[in-house]
Amino acid sequence: MFFLSASPKLQVLKLTKQYWSQKAGVKWSQPKNVPECLLLHLQTFVWKGYNKLLEEEKELVKYILRNANHLKRAKFSIKGLNSDERLEIAEELESVVRASNSSCQLLLLE
Repeated sequence: MFFLSASPKLQVLKLTKQYWSQKAGVKWSQPKNVPECLLLHLQTFVWKGYNKLLEEEKELVKYILRNANHLKRAKFSIKGLNSDERLEIAEELESVVRASNSSCQLLLLE
């Protein structure tokens, strides 16, 4: 996710399932320093095709939520999941301590 460091003024981050499919075999690792965009600018985070089963995806989401100080909205598109799976994702996301405190709205979309 080198582009986070290369985009210090980034306010909106949108990821898609296709991004991770194309990066099969590539492991995400937490950067040594939190990118400036997360600390100072990111307000909206959108993930289309979020899959809670992939550990890399879960770790990246937690990292963003924990470090995006000005995050106002985080949207996750979770098509094809039953109500129990949606509830599990909602509970997992709600349990992450967010840098932006309670001001960040979490949305699960189909």
